[in-house]
Amino acid sequence: MQKRFIRISIYFLLICGIILLIFPVCWFPSFYDVRYMGWSALAGAVAIFFLPKTLRVLPETQQAERKNQAANFFQFGLAVAVMNNALGDMGLYQLYRVGFEYDKFIHFATSFLAVLFLSIILCERFDVSIFKSILIAFAFVIACALLWEIFEFASDYFWKTHIFGVYGFDKINDTKFDLIFGVFGALLGAAAAVFKERKKVAIKNSN
Repeated sequence: MQKRFIRISIYFLLICGIILLIFPVCWFPSFYDVRYMGWSALAGAVAIFFLPKTLRVLPETQQAERKNQAANFFQFGLAVAVMNNALGDMGLYQLYRVGFEYDKFIHFATSFLAVLFLSIILCERFDVSIFKSILIAFAFVIACALLWEIFEFASDYFWKTHIFGVYGFDKINDTKFDLIFGVFGALLGAAAAVFKERKKVAIKNSN
């Protein structure tokens, strides 16, 4: 199931990226940043395919199966995050017009999953203690959230995109709540990682 989703994600992003880069801008909805979205889709497909390979180890490496499973887990999490953002750019962000702010959902869900996934990956792949993994993952995700808001502002300023704020409306409040939802998601992700570890220890002790 995970492998199928990863494969579908890569093909979907490649096809969408090529279409967005080849066809005339006027063919697409006015809220599309067409060329930016095209390059982003291709970059997402490349990242999903190649980045997890940097975490994989040779079969003869000690605990190779566990470490490579962590790499596969990372690939699945990355595919989920990239696809959620891609679907937002393609139209789901526009749901704010009917009262559902999809971008807030993305900030919350991505931060939650990122802290949970990264803490598990650090623990399983690099043998970092689970609690240290959670702290590292939490700090990394919050830093990325801040950098993303800066990137959105810079992209709008230098490349005339429309990704900072809600397509030009109420940018300051939108950014503030993006960060609040991100922090909230990261905290719940950390709590979920702690719960998962305690459950794992409890099962191990009962055996």
